[in-house]
Order: sequence, then structure tokens, then C-alpha cells
Amino acid sequence: MPFNSDTYHANKYRRIAFEEIGQAKDIKRRAALGQAYDWEIRRIPLLVQGARTSLRISRLFRSCATTGKRP
Repeated sequence: MPFNSDTYHANKYRRIAFEEIGQAKDIKRRAALGQAYDWEIRRIPLLVQGARTSLRISRLFRSCATTGKRP
């Protein structure tokens, strides 16, 4: 199978999104236990926003990979 750059980038951004979601969940868990710093708690909305953006980019690359068309 030939290398598909769009599929590679779709997988890369999906992986980034799930790493950010995992970080946000970990901070939220530690905040509930009282073990998280204030600056970490303030990062949660930014991590979630970044994850959503990464998932949108991943979907864009996935559609480019399947249709072969770029927007």
C-alpha cells in the first residue's frame, strides 16, 4: 500500500487529541483529590479546546484521504 500523507496526519492529530483528553482527565482526577496545582486546573479548558481542534483537523485529513480532494 502506498504511503498516504493525509492518513498519516489524520492519525497524528487523533493521537494528539486523545493525549490532551487524557491529560485533562488526569488533572481533573487529581484536582478532585486536592493534589493538582491551580495553574494545572486552569489548563483544563485549553486542553479540551485543543483536543476538539485536533479532532476537527483529523476529520479534515481523513476526508481528504478518502475522497482525494482538498478543501
